[in-house]
Amino acid sequence: MNKLLNHIFKDWTLEEFTGLLFALIALIAAPALIAAIGLIGYTIATGNDQPKQTTIQKIETTGDIKRFCVEIKTGDHIDAIDCELIDPVTGGVAK
Repeated sequence: MNKLLNHIFKDWTLEEFTGLLFALIALIAAPALIAAIGLIGYTIATGNDQPKQTTIQKIETTGDIKRFCVEIKTGDHIDAIDCELIDPVTGGVAK
């Protein structure tokens, strides 16, 4: 194999090897650059339509019992709800 390569490239100069190396790099870099530009363009064209996350705090009353509730939503989906009783004497959250 080494003899074959020596025979093929025996008349080549440094400029020819540099040209071949540049051609190979350009052959790999050009499609990668085109793909990156296309991906960025696709991302910009489709937009970023992700739903917003909201936090809602409210006091719910059922009869004499009051609860402080925190609700975290992403769009219409409820991610988490946490409710704690409110102490009727102090007005703070009961422990």
